[in-house]
Amino acid sequence: MSVDPLKISLYSQDTFDAENPNQQQIDAMVAAASSINSSGFGTVLLGQWHVHSDGSIYYNNAPLDTVIQGLKVIPTALKLGGSVKKVLLSFGPYGSDFQGIQSNLALFKKTIAGVQAMTDIDGLDWDLEQNYEQFTGLLVDLTKWANSLDMMVTAAPFQDQQFWTKVLKQTNTGGSAGFSWWNLQLYGGADYGQWVGYLKDLVPDRQAFLVPGFKVLAGATPSVVQSSLSQLEDSCPGLDGGFIWQYENIIDGGYTAAQYATAIAAGLGTAKSQDATT
Repeated sequence: MSVDPLKISLYSQDTFDAENPNQQQIDAMVAAASSINSSGFGTVLLGQWHVHSDGSIYYNNAPLDTVIQGLKVIPTALKLGGSVKKVLLSFGPYGSDFQGIQSNLALFKKTIAGVQAMTDIDGLDWDLEQNYEQFTGLLVDLTKWANSLDMMVTAAPFQDQQFWTKVLKQTNTGGSAGFSWWNLQLYGGADYGQWVGYLKDLVPDRQAFLVPGFKVLAGATPSVVQSSLSQLEDSCPGLDGGFIWQYENIIDGGYTAAQYATAIAAGLGTAKSQDATT
């Protein structure tokens, strides 16, 4: 089984969100970016981005204007000559985030288009985890809009397959897919095999479209990730990626990003001789 290097993916939460960073903080963020860049991960998703009721955009608790200077540096550093090829901004997980977008849609699009122009960001990730139905039209609109700016789009579902498949149907128009893939939160309770079934006739390669995810704090050591993916790949041939939530917990747990990237590749059958460290 071949692996899509882009779909060896890593979410990072607060390593890169320093407000008005000084040179020491910039250096620390660049060092972390360099470590991830040499790890084997192909895509990094920076979360969590929030939108307040007035339309203001925050990277975790930091207003956009306090992190934009760092954002001009970090995506480039993440992609500088190593394995990382794509960097996305992940919005959510709260319904209020998407309500903030919906209430200030023109402002949101203008602001994010400006961020795209100023940084090396490649796309967006929708991590909506509540109040689903009221945002069907919004996610369709946002996905098509992002595609029109040549941004890739992913999503991170784990429940309410009726909502997500409805969005998927409406974004797959004109013979092209709106979403590059979905990051399926197995740790959120999603059953991979069931979700493969939900996508029948919606995408050409369902296993390749669904990238299973593992949470470090839920006990996903590198060896657990490897064995779990190996079992999934046996039952769902065509699976070609995996993602980890989250980078900070990898480091806090005494592991390295490279151990997890290797575990994903090994679990999918491409690096059986490089067993992941437990």
